[in-house]
Amino acid sequence: MPTNRVFSEHITGKNRPRKWWHRRRIAIISIFIIILIIFGITLGLLLKFVILRQKKPAITTTTIVTRSSPPPLTTTSTVAQLTTTTPTSTLLITSITALTLTSFISSTTTLTASHSPTSISTSTTTSMTTTSTPTLLVTSTTSAITTSTAIFTATTSTSSSSLPTASTTITQQPGWSNTGNMNYARVSHRASLLANEKVLITGGYNNGFLNSAELYDPSTEIWTLTAAMNDARQGHTSSILTNGKVLVTGGFYLNSAELYDPSTESWTITDTMNYSRQWHTASVLPSEKVLVTGGRIGAVYLDSAELYDPSAGTWTLTSTMNHARQGHASALTNGKVLVTGGYDGNAYLNSAELYDPTARTWTLTSTMTYARHSHTISVFRDGKVLVSGGENGGYLNSAELYDPLTGTWTLAASTNHVRYGHVASLLTNEKVLVIGGWDGVALNSAELYDLSTGTWTTTYSMNYGRQGPISSVLTNGKVLVTGGWSGSVNLNSAELYEPTT
Repeated sequence: MPTNRVFSEHITGKNRPRKWWHRRRIAIISIFIIILIIFGITLGLLLKFVILRQKKPAITTTTIVTRSSPPPLTTTSTVAQLTTTTPTSTLLITSITALTLTSFISSTTTLTASHSPTSISTSTTTSMTTTSTPTLLVTSTTSAITTSTAIFTATTSTSSSSLPTASTTITQQPGWSNTGNMNYARVSHRASLLANEKVLITGGYNNGFLNSAELYDPSTEIWTLTAAMNDARQGHTSSILTNGKVLVTGGFYLNSAELYDPSTESWTITDTMNYSRQWHTASVLPSEKVLVTGGRIGAVYLDSAELYDPSAGTWTLTSTMNHARQGHASALTNGKVLVTGGYDGNAYLNSAELYDPTARTWTLTSTMTYARHSHTISVFRDGKVLVSGGENGGYLNSAELYDPLTGTWTLAASTNHVRYGHVASLLTNEKVLVIGGWDGVALNSAELYDLSTGTWTTTYSMNYGRQGPISSVLTNGKVLVTGGWSGSVNLNSAELYEPTT
């Protein structure tokens, strides 16, 4: 039987020991292939995201905002011409490539901000069309790779102009916006719209009677103090004369009167009235004279009336009214002065009477349906007169229309809120804006009366509740509301109302 033998390998010329790489060549080849794959992936990523990535063009935008009255506002942006240079790189590319790039950029932004007092909606639309023709020239060989710089020129065009522009249009919705604050908080003050379009605010009350006066400039929305009056006044009147000066009369236990000259921003004392008066009314007549009616001195309620002659600078008594009145309202309609309601010291009044400047006499006209005190009065272009709200032992939301052609009152639709100590403004669209007042709290609500439909419509609320504010219709059609009592403090804030068309 054969026996087991130990096998040994002899060293011969043909049978030499193998080197380590001979035994591991498969592993080495595999590692080399993996390295090549990783290198290829890395190179591809570099080409895609670093070397060949087109730089985003830098856009420089200059925005010019033009604010007009009333809105919409228009913003115009100019996009500059762009030149982008692709950096030189070493690429293994054998090609000549021509590219045409067309890009369209369109963005629409809508911003809506709304809350209880104010609601504003803003819409922005931007559109830009860019047509670009870059030329990319690449020359390469296997031994030496040279890549030329790509020259990229972007030309922007619009359909309306050869100049590259992008337009943004912002439409501001009607509503209330805060404007500059007055230098002093005020209630029961007065406002006058001057010929230079500024608003003069005089007197009022804030922990005492005020003699200060200030001017509001609608173009800058800034308040500046002007010369102070000679007397502190609350519950006074303020009238624009045909010569541009402002006549203020009366106040708490005052019979004094003074004139403000806008050209010199100074006050001059003029002739005193025959009676001290507070909470009276003043109306500028077609003859340029000023009729002052009623009011009170302490507990004494007045039925007297007097005329101021600007040319002579003097006061003369005219015939007395049929009723003593304080907290009444008056307006000029069809050449006559209509005086309505008020309080005579004993009762609230629903009576109304007419003053004839030619005859200098008073005539009773038909009575209102409701007695009223501290109500508002507005005159339409056709001569009709609207009175609203007030109080007669309770707060009122009723409204009535007076027709001077028939001399009669008819009930109008009621306001949405009872109001006392509110204000009313006749807008350029001939709607009446009624704001603020008191119904147990200071009101920030506002509503519009449309004579053509005979209806009231709630509109945007003010930012502050106000009793006893003052309103002024500016030449741009906006309404400036100033001061008043918030229910806890007197206000120095002011707001602007932007009417609808």
